[in-house]
Amino acid sequence: MKRSLRIPSVRVIGLSFSAFLYISCSSDFEHVKFDSAQKNSYVTQLTTSRLRKDSLFKSNLSSPLTPEQRASFQRLEYYPINFDLIFRVRLVGDDHEKRIEIQATGGELRPAAKLGEFSFEVAGKKVALHVYKMIGEDDSVLFLPFTDETCGKTSYTGGRYIDLEETSSGIYILDFNYAYNPYCAYNHNYSCPIVPEENHLGAAIEAGEMRF
Repeated sequence: MKRSLRIPSVRVIGLSFSAFLYISCSSDFEHVKFDSAQKNSYVTQLTTSRLRKDSLFKSNLSSPLTPEQRASFQRLEYYPINFDLIFRVRLVGDDHEKRIEIQATGGELRPAAKLGEFSFEVAGKKVALHVYKMIGEDDSVLFLPFTDETCGKTSYTGGRYIDLEETSSGIYILDFNYAYNPYCAYNHNYSCPIVPEENHLGAAIEAGEMRF
């Protein structure tokens, strides 16, 4: 059983949105807005990052695919880019991190720290996503595992992940177009963190990576 790590050469954390944002975050969340030129730039960058990931999955030694899978692999499948599922959010939490353990598919418990949560709305529904750090991994990266109403239908049954680089401001771009599958979605020989029950979003997140 291989432990699933979010390897930087394969992982896509997201884009720098400094050129795209022209809104203030007066509440815990705001939708990110784009003009037509910014949308074109965003699509180009996202498409490029996805093509790079396809190439790594096809040929990189750290690919989660077996040699047999790599031989026939063409590309990963994604939902159409959804600009309604890009948010500017504020991390709301206690003054101190809460140490927890997250169950993994291989049966082991992974030490983690719960930092707080992001609150936002999807299709008029208020939802929240709890934010973690996995202890013993890159401590500059926030880990956001989630399940939603597409799981087992058009997305992976076990849910998906988002990674974000930690900021000093507590303000983040939460972009579900960057939601990706854990390695267990491709190869059952990996052990991956199981999405905590508290991170089930009672809405359909039709963005990011689809079922493999």
